Amino acid sequence: MLVLAIFKCFNFFVDSFATLAQRAGLRPNLPTLHIVLPLGISFITFQGIAYVVDVYRGRHVAERSLVKFLAFKAFFPQLVAGPIERASNLLDQFSKPRQFTADHAERALWLLIYGYAMKIVVADSLAVIVDTLFIPDQPFGWSVVLATIAFGIQIYADFNGYSLIAKGVALLFGFELIWNFRYPYWSVSISEFWRRWHISLSTWLRDYLYIPLGGNRHGAAITNRNLMLTMALGGLWHGASWTFVLWGLLHGAALALWRMVPGGDAPSSKAARAAGWVVTMLVVFVGWFLFRAANWTLLVGMLSALANWEWAPVHSAIVLAILSLAGPLMLLEWQLQLRGDYFLLHRPAWMRYPLFAALAAVTIAASGHVNATFIYFQF
Repeated sequence: MLVLAIFKCFNFFVDSFATLAQRAGLRPNLPTLHIVLPLGISFITFQGIAYVVDVYRGRHVAERSLVKFLAFKAFFPQLVAGPIERASNLLDQFSKPRQFTADHAERALWLLIYGYAMKIVVADSLAVIVDTLFIPDQPFGWSVVLATIAFGIQIYADFNGYSLIAKGVALLFGFELIWNFRYPYWSVSISEFWRRWHISLSTWLRDYLYIPLGGNRHGAAITNRNLMLTMALGGLWHGASWTFVLWGLLHGAALALWRMVPGGDAPSSKAARAAGWVVTMLVVFVGWFLFRAANWTLLVGMLSALANWEWAPVHSAIVLAILSLAGPLMLLEWQLQLRGDYFLLHRPAWMRYPLFAALAAVTIAASGHVNATFIYFQF
């Protein structure tokens, strides 16, 4: 954990302290580190911590084979952007015989095609809109709203796309990675959202930070403190910026407030579920605005645009683009949630293979127009 703090947060805390000292009239001359952030350091570190803690707690036997342990730590499909695998799932698979069947091949094919389509067709196309609208001198309030919505879809398609690709590649080698996303934008509470979004991180924060802090065992005040601290540190894990901390605090506060609503985590009536979904998405997408506004200049500039709610002609084009890109994706996500992750593989061959071919053709046609790296590569 100290390695992660030094590489990702040392300069952040030094710069923050220097700024505070300057405002107090002091002129500190503090050193900063000019270092290159190692590839995938956040995921590698958290995966290593989980292994050490699980062995210490007696939940997993220490691996005696150095080759197997290093293979677990450096398994390339999920090395850079997760999911954060546990030893009980991934490491143990290195000790079991693996096989590659026609079922493995077809599932891997679907995951790869679908993952690349999410990344190239949806995420990269929306990246153009997001990068254009997220500027400090943005004049329109509607641009802020549409940029936030576009980014919320972009980051989901980008990160889930990577996770699907990683799962598909792992299947080609006979390994089963966990599902890192379970249709999070259909959540009706903020706690449900975190059970569906970046599952490997949310369960890591729960098991290795929230519960050791005391979890919900010592009353409401301590529980709320633990939620706020856990989510704030989760935000800082994403990047050394106060906007990431604000993003984490927003989700921590939302989780704490949601606990005060009777039946809020699992609303029963249709009206309650609809209201829960609206509030959840409002919190989530306000959070995405904080997540994307990586510095104070951009954040303040975008917020100042909310004073002008003029509807410009370009906004209609942006709405149409978002609907055309996100609409089919959300419709497919809804069907996958209702019928199962691989329900398309159970359709007749004359139906599924032309669908695969069409999706692959669209993805290939869209590739090369935008050269956007995976968002989580920077974390």
